[in-house]
Amino acid sequence: MSLSSLHHLLPWPRTLRRKALWAALLVALLAVGNVVTIQVLLRRSDNLAATVNMAGKMRMLSQRIGLEALAAREHPEGQWPAAEEHYAAFEATYATLRDGGSAHGMQVQPLDAQLRPMLQTLHASWQRYRQAIDALRQAPLAAGGAQIEQAVATGNALLEQTESLLDQLVRFAETTHQRALYSSMALFALDVLLLALGYALLARRVLRPIHILTRQCREMAQGNYGTRVPFSSSDELGELARALDNSAAHIHQLLHDVAQERTALAQMQAMFNGLAENEVAGIYMLDEKLDILYANEQLARMTGYPRETLAGGFALARLFPPEAYVEVRRRVLERLHGLVHSARYERTLLRADGTTFEVEIFGSVMTFQGRPAIIGMMMDITERKRAEASARRAALVYQHTTEAMVVTDAQGVVQDLNPAFTAVTGYAAHEIIGRRLNVLSSGRQDRAFYQALWTSLRESGTWSGDICNRRKNGEEYIERLTINTSYNEDGSVNCHIGLFSDVTEQRRAEASIWHQAHYDHLTQLPNRQMFQQNLLHSMERARQSGKPFALVFLDLDFFKEVNDTFGHDEGDELLRQVARRLQSCVRSTDLVARLGGDEFTLILQDLSHAVDAHPICRKVLHAVAQPYELGSNTVHISVSAGLTFYPRDGHDGVDLLKHADLAMYAAKEKGRNQFCEFTPPMEQEAQNRRLLLRDLQQGLDGQEFELHYQPIVEIASGRIVKAEALIRWNQPLRGVVSPGEFIALAEESGLIVPLGDWVFQQAAQQVAQWRTMLAPAFELSVNVSPVQLHASEQSVQDWIARLDALQLPGSALVVEITERVLLEAGKEADAKLQALQKANIQLALDDFGTGYSSLSYLKRFDIDYIKIDRSFVSHLTRGSDDTVLCQAIIVMAHQLGIHVVAEGVETQEQHEILHEAGCDYGQGYWYCRPVPASEFTERLRESLAGQKNV
Repeated sequence: MSLSSLHHLLPWPRTLRRKALWAALLVALLAVGNVVTIQVLLRRSDNLAATVNMAGKMRMLSQRIGLEALAAREHPEGQWPAAEEHYAAFEATYATLRDGGSAHGMQVQPLDAQLRPMLQTLHASWQRYRQAIDALRQAPLAAGGAQIEQAVATGNALLEQTESLLDQLVRFAETTHQRALYSSMALFALDVLLLALGYALLARRVLRPIHILTRQCREMAQGNYGTRVPFSSSDELGELARALDNSAAHIHQLLHDVAQERTALAQMQAMFNGLAENEVAGIYMLDEKLDILYANEQLARMTGYPRETLAGGFALARLFPPEAYVEVRRRVLERLHGLVHSARYERTLLRADGTTFEVEIFGSVMTFQGRPAIIGMMMDITERKRAEASARRAALVYQHTTEAMVVTDAQGVVQDLNPAFTAVTGYAAHEIIGRRLNVLSSGRQDRAFYQALWTSLRESGTWSGDICNRRKNGEEYIERLTINTSYNEDGSVNCHIGLFSDVTEQRRAEASIWHQAHYDHLTQLPNRQMFQQNLLHSMERARQSGKPFALVFLDLDFFKEVNDTFGHDEGDELLRQVARRLQSCVRSTDLVARLGGDEFTLILQDLSHAVDAHPICRKVLHAVAQPYELGSNTVHISVSAGLTFYPRDGHDGVDLLKHADLAMYAAKEKGRNQFCEFTPPMEQEAQNRRLLLRDLQQGLDGQEFELHYQPIVEIASGRIVKAEALIRWNQPLRGVVSPGEFIALAEESGLIVPLGDWVFQQAAQQVAQWRTMLAPAFELSVNVSPVQLHASEQSVQDWIARLDALQLPGSALVVEITERVLLEAGKEADAKLQALQKANIQLALDDFGTGYSSLSYLKRFDIDYIKIDRSFVSHLTRGSDDTVLCQAIIVMAHQLGIHVVAEGVETQEQHEILHEAGCDYGQGYWYCRPVPASEFTERLRESLAGQKNV
């Protein structure tokens, strides 16, 4: 049946509201039908489940009856339930399955007719099973074998019947579920059919009309008013369609009438618009009251007023300054009164913002709406006026500027020049015009230079640079020349314009400044900045050529001693001589640079093999080690060198220089006056030093240090009279770290200052305890680094204040210094040593005999003790040179009133030799190793007790 025939059979609603109500009713009916169907299917499923459960109950009861009967036979004394209860339960379950009803808390329907014969068969088996069970219960225990067999046989038969019933019920349930599935699918198909039918009706009666109306509105929006709606109905959509048709027809007629009127007007307006819509001239129209009736967009842009403002009766007087308007008004009135027909003149015009500009005015008289009017145009001539003024100024500049100017043709023949050209070159105009400028050439620039110049002019039309030329008198000068090209309209060259000035003095000054910025003023070698630039250039060159280069880092050995001994003037002369020797050792393609102080670098270019740098390094070592004549003095120094190669030892300048520095320090550690190549372990050693420095700082913060004390024995009596405080570092991960591993690093980093303060404070505290408890005259020695005395933050007044706070005399402490302190002593170090001696703190000169010039400084400082270095004592035997040397030191010291302490005494023979030589004190393992404070206290107590016993 078609939708149209269905429409005639059913009462179709006439309004959209009723159509919506019918659709909602249809959906509600579908929902109710679905719910009812699902409820019916659920009840059937529940009944099948209960029926299967009932059958299972019957199987369970039959098994339980048999088991209890057997158990009661074997154990008659037990409390067994009565069999009649189970019989009744079985019969009730059977009756419920057969007739329907409730059992075991479940409600079931009567068993389906096709399953009832099986239920009857099962009941007959039950009757036989029940008789066998009763017979088994009544039979005597001794004669019950036959009854048991009968009970088992009937029980098996009953169980088979029960299982068969359960199987049939399961298959019946599956069949029922299949029917339910088919019913659900049929219901779904019905729902889909009804929804499709509803959608078809909705699409035909609602959606299709709405789509048609939407298309009609879109057509009208696009201006197609001739289309009509192709349907009619009595509902709201039909009324809307008829209204749209009527509106479209009415609008179509109106547009047709307007189009006819516009066609006539367009023909008249086209000619005027062609003139008015230009971007050059401002078009205007004036009435007889001198108000503007019309202004085009260009005039609005020129004056800065909105076009609507100008065309709204804008007074012409507002566009001109008062003095200029008088003449403009006169000319306009002449045309309005018919005295003249048209006019052309130039005046100054006012913009809306008050600024002025120049205009050229054209105007003629006309008739507008029966009255006389003026129509004309204004053109902005400001740029033209400015260009004319600029041309006049350019002519003045050309004649009076100090910059020389010359104009040549395309081939370089001079056409014109200004007076400044004559002032710079010495050539007058008649001597140059008509000739080429090569008359000025000095010959400094080669043919390739001028070829590049003309190539640049041909390709870009410009060239700029410095040229060395010659004046008429033969004097050379440097000019800064800029050449520009002027072209004809066809693109051909009209002329070349050259502008130049004499920059000879400026270039000389710049060269001097550049040299000062890139070269060392003392040695005239490239400085650090120039070195860095050359290093980058060398790396780029090596990357392009594939040939490595070597970087050599040089540090002079013993230069500081020479500088301090002979003065800075002699030190500067030494550096100049070293620079000349270094330059004589390298090739012209290599670089010698001074980084600062006594540090130099070499860049050795284009090496085929790394070993090619070794002969140059050996040559440098030999040259630097030769004697130097500095005035009346002859000195000897050496140099330590670190050698690295690019790109093997680093991919940038920072790494390369750092690795060369590490190699140089390795050369110094090997004894100086040699060179070392960088190896990766050196960087690891540097890393280890950085980690050790970090741990050292943490050790200071975490108080990981302690002092050990080594006795200093009076050799004549064997008594412990003094001790030396020695620092020990108990690092949590490294264990006990020897002072030899960290003292030098502490000095380099400056941590020796806080570390030395801590040592002094701890030592003062400890000696105060020993002097109070055991020995009032006991003395303790403390080592002081040269770095401490030179450091500005180190204040010995804090040490003296610490002694005062502990009520200790200065004589309780002995400050041990090395000969290096005496060599490097300046005003600050001298003042600190004098302050210590003024506080009665004694001075001991440690490691005596190993320094540079110790004897000359013994007269300068009031030294209380000298300590013979262990290198002389450790090999002390009778008749040895060391014995003679030690005897000489002891005699010399005693003659100067200085006490002597021998370090490193390890044998009795050494003790006896020193005793015979008259040495005052001994220190070494033979007496005692450095021990903690507690152990030293016991040794000191024992020594004092032994002295009392004696």
